[in-house]
Amino acid sequence: MCASVPHPKSVPTIESLSLDEKVGQLFVVGARGVFMGESSWAYQQLMHQIHDNRVGGVIWFQSNVYETALLTRKLNEESRVPLLISADLESGIGMRFLDTTFWPSAMAIAATGDPSLAEAEGKVVAREAKAIGVNHILAPVADVNVDPDNPVINTRSFGEDPNEVARYVGAFVRGVQSEKVLACAKHFPGHGDTHVDSHRALPVLGVSRERLERVEFVPFRAAIADGVKSVMMGHLAVASLDDTPAPVRGGIVNPYGTRDEEVTRNGTLPSSVSPKIIGTLRNDLHFDGLVVTDAMDMGGLAEHFDAGEAAIRAIEAGEDQILMSLDTDAAIAAVKAAVKNGRLSEARIDQSVRRILAAKEFARGTAAGPDEIFTIIDSKEHRVLAETIARKALTLVRGSLALTKHPRITLAVVSDFPEIGNPLPDLERELKKRADVETIIIDSRSTQQEANAITSKSSDYVILALAVRARSGSGSIAVPAVVRSLTLPANTIAISFGSPYLLREIPTVPAYLCAYGIQPVMQVAAVHALFGEAKVSGRLPVTIPGIAH
Repeated sequence: MCASVPHPKSVPTIESLSLDEKVGQLFVVGARGVFMGESSWAYQQLMHQIHDNRVGGVIWFQSNVYETALLTRKLNEESRVPLLISADLESGIGMRFLDTTFWPSAMAIAATGDPSLAEAEGKVVAREAKAIGVNHILAPVADVNVDPDNPVINTRSFGEDPNEVARYVGAFVRGVQSEKVLACAKHFPGHGDTHVDSHRALPVLGVSRERLERVEFVPFRAAIADGVKSVMMGHLAVASLDDTPAPVRGGIVNPYGTRDEEVTRNGTLPSSVSPKIIGTLRNDLHFDGLVVTDAMDMGGLAEHFDAGEAAIRAIEAGEDQILMSLDTDAAIAAVKAAVKNGRLSEARIDQSVRRILAAKEFARGTAAGPDEIFTIIDSKEHRVLAETIARKALTLVRGSLALTKHPRITLAVVSDFPEIGNPLPDLERELKKRADVETIIIDSRSTQQEANAITSKSSDYVILALAVRARSGSGSIAVPAVVRSLTLPANTIAISFGSPYLLREIPTVPAYLCAYGIQPVMQVAAVHALFGEAKVSGRLPVTIPGIAH
């Protein structure tokens, strides 16, 4: 450790905390680790949360490495109690931190057939996270992706077989926590058999308790057996566990732009605020660690309860951390009022605070110094592991590859990222090193005439690169209609850089390769596979209904 890096702050005893401090410990606020001057509005807002609300944690979204490390250190210096600093690092540090390796998806790891790679990745992700002060990784996803039309889990899951998913979940947990960083299995009781995105509305999981035991609970039990320190509750209606009707607020604006017609009106109490469902996790699955809400600003909850009521109900139900309230000030005020008027007891608050303090003691540390960050983050050894996973994950579902030398290629990039142009620049660059390439980009704005250009070019091969994936809040995954209507030529090779289930929408394509995500390491690996420069050995972790398994 560099001499300039302070020693970790000690974790105080619960007896030394005031009620205001204890209530604040239950709340986690979101921020971006980017430069912010001391007098800037963004920094002052963070200081308000630390000084006035005494929040217990911060979750980083799209951020920069050095700014995050510096801000994390400053926030911890300003907070009397060390913070739990979290980030959604399901696909490595590059999922949230710019200019670092964006690792293959969970489904890609499972396609390798080797759980030891999940453990190795977990260890690396935790080591890199710890270097910048992140001590709570909100991963792995323990959902079993049973529904091919699931618009939000999809390749974030390790697959459709609960026992296989359990193997990878347990391995990832072991890797993360070997570095004294908390892992988090999510989204209990299971978000894999839903066709509604909980960012937008409340999904209904209409299965029996017996089915939950046989499928959804299996990976969570594995995570608990491997000592996972935290579990995240999903915003899910599961009547077989709790049939209490959920109220509907109406006319609410949430960050995901839920339309009124999307709101679930016949759902039961979201699991994130259900005493019965959290009781199932505690009493039946015997989990005694930290229970964390999914983001409280999501439509699956915000369309049913305001910020204050949602926080109170979550705590009543047994949640320990309230993640990203729609209004943290209002939520904290409501919880304090509920303690004063007797709706919540201070003893109930203390239960959660004890778990939070224990978690902080487990993960106590500080961000590394600049020189250490420079050598730890995205080291050559770490990149080689990510590239190994990417290469072993590629799965040839249909047809053959091994392109001829120096061919003419029409590269048709089918994108659900219309705002950023070509989402697969590494694929295009690597192809151009080996071929004469003409690139066409098709997205939701493209006309049928523009799509027809894919098949009208004179080329040796058509590479149909499908950058279509699960995106939080989008609500659906689909190939644009203008592409589905094409008659693809016999020299077409489709590559799914996202959902493997897209083959259902282009069922006549002669060759189909799954890369399970748009990550640059997957783009490069795909080109090596196309030209026979690397063996293709991955196996589908899911069934493509009626086509492949």
